[in-house]
Amino acid sequence: MPSPIGYQAFCPVGAALNAVGERWALLIVRDLLLGPRRYSQLQAGLGGVGTDILAARLRSLQEHGVVQQTGRGRERRYELTDAGYDLRPVIRQLADWGAARCELPSDLSKIPPRVPLTSMLLGVDVYPAQAAGVYDLWVEDEVVHFEIEDGHLRAANEAAPKAVTITVTRLGLRALLLGTRASEIEANGDVTIEGGIRRGRALLDALRRPLLLGELRSQLAAR
Repeated sequence: MPSPIGYQAFCPVGAALNAVGERWALLIVRDLLLGPRRYSQLQAGLGGVGTDILAARLRSLQEHGVVQQTGRGRERRYELTDAGYDLRPVIRQLADWGAARCELPSDLSKIPPRVPLTSMLLGVDVYPAQAAGVYDLWVEDEVVHFEIEDGHLRAANEAAPKAVTITVTRLGLRALLLGTRASEIEANGDVTIEGGIRRGRALLDALRRPLLLGELRSQLAAR
């Protein structure tokens, strides 16, 4: 007979899997690392998840203190708790481990922009001092609000005054993944920086330092 307490709760790994081990759970955490999301945004970013499954995972994550709701009605959002943000290094390690196992879809436009944005923005260990500030980063209809302080990135409130607004096209995002310098992407018209060009370039160029998405870089270069 299966144990009523699920995974091996006496084991730290088992206890963690009781909270976030179900399918889609860690991908929900991944999508929330860059800030709050509406239910519809989560569903769109997790293409393939059924409505009932997503609702069940969100309930479970809330019960385990990983996710919380804010606002009501159309203003309702899901966001990570402090315990949820503590999973950031876990997500990074999983990303590093899984990078060599990634495959690109035949249609690159099907990739939600937030997926590579999360990998790149959270893949930097320490941002340069020149990149400090509050940002809006747009790729098509996707926007990420974040702040760089003391070399580290954290999600910013949507109402926070923005120092820099960066708009990147799909081609610009691809170029960033391939390690192209921000000034070169700007020259091609695939990046626009408002409110602080040097600051924005420092941020984007910092994304070139880590190994971005492992083998996906060579796959992208071949497209």
